[in-house]
Amino acid sequence: MAVSRARAVAGVGAAVVLALLPVVVASLSPWAPLAGALVLGLLPSLNAAPAGPRAMAAAAVASAVAAVAAVLASASGPLLPVVGTALVFGLGLAVGSLAPHGLHPAGAATITLVAYLLVDPAQIVRLLDARHPLWLVALFVGAVVLAVCAWAILVVHVALRGVALPSPAVVVNLPYGLLLGALCGLFTLVCLVWFPGTNAWWAVMTVALILQPDRRGTGDRLGGRVWGTVVGGTAAALVALVVPWPAALTIVAVVAALVGALLLLAGAAYWQAAAATTVGVVLLTFERDAVIAGDLQRVVITLVAAVVTATVVALSARLVRT
Repeated sequence: MAVSRARAVAGVGAAVVLALLPVVVASLSPWAPLAGALVLGLLPSLNAAPAGPRAMAAAAVASAVAAVAAVLASASGPLLPVVGTALVFGLGLAVGSLAPHGLHPAGAATITLVAYLLVDPAQIVRLLDARHPLWLVALFVGAVVLAVCAWAILVVHVALRGVALPSPAVVVNLPYGLLLGALCGLFTLVCLVWFPGTNAWWAVMTVALILQPDRRGTGDRLGGRVWGTVVGGTAAALVALVVPWPAALTIVAVVAALVGALLLLAGAAYWQAAAATTVGVVLLTFERDAVIAGDLQRVVITLVAAVVTATVVALSARLVRT
C-alpha cells in the first residue's frame, strides 16, 4: 500500500510538472502575457483527470471553445456586459448538469478562464492584436489552450498509467447550476460595468471554486478558500520582500502554481492548494513593489465573494427546506 501511494504521489507530481512546462517556458519568454490564460486553460482538463482521458479531452475542447467565445465577446463594445453575463450564466447552467457525474470542477475552471478573458483581456490583446484582427486572436488563443491541454492529457496518461486519482462521491442538495450561473453572472456583470481591465474577475473565480453541489462541501470550501488566500497572500508578500530579482520571482510563482495543482490533484486539504495557488497568482500578477497592495486586493475580493456566496447558499437552503 505504501509503495502504491508513493508511486501515485510521484506520478501526480511528474504529471503536474510536465503538464505546466509550457507555462514555465511562456513565463520566461516574450510570450509571458499568455501565461495566465495558459494556466487557467489547463485547469479544466487537469480537474477532469480523475474521470479519465476522454473527460480530459472533452474539457479541453470545451475550454478552447469557451476561450474563443470570450475573446470575441470582449470586443462587443457597449453590449459586453450583457453578452459576457449571458455567456457566464449559460456556462453555469451547463456546469450544473455535470455535477451528478463529478465533473463540475472542470466546468467551474472553464468559467474562471472565461471571466479572465472577458474582464481583463488587455495583456493578450496588446500582445497579439497589434498586427491581427480580433477573430484571428480569438482562434489563436483557443488553439493555444487546446494545444497545452493536449500536452497535459498526454503527460497525465503516461505519468499516471495504472494510478487511480481520488474522486470523492458527489452529493447534490443545492440548485447548483442555477446558483453558479446566477452568482458568477452577477459578479461578471459587476466586473464588466464597473471594473473592466482589473483583477476583479477574481470574484468570479472565488464563486466558481467555492460553490459546490452540496451545502457541506460549499461550507468546507468557504473556510479553506478564505484561510488559504490569507496564508498564500502573506507568503507572497514575504517572498517579494526577500527575493529581489524579477526572474526569480517568476520562477517561484510558477513553482507555487505547480504545487497548488499537485495538492489539488492529490486530494490535499483545500486551504493548502488555495494558499499555494494564491502565491503563484499574486507573484505573476503584480510587480515586486505592488505585491502587498495586490495581496490586500485579493483578500478583499475573496472575502466579498465568499460572503455573498455563503449568504445566497444559506437562503437557498432555507427555501428548499420550507
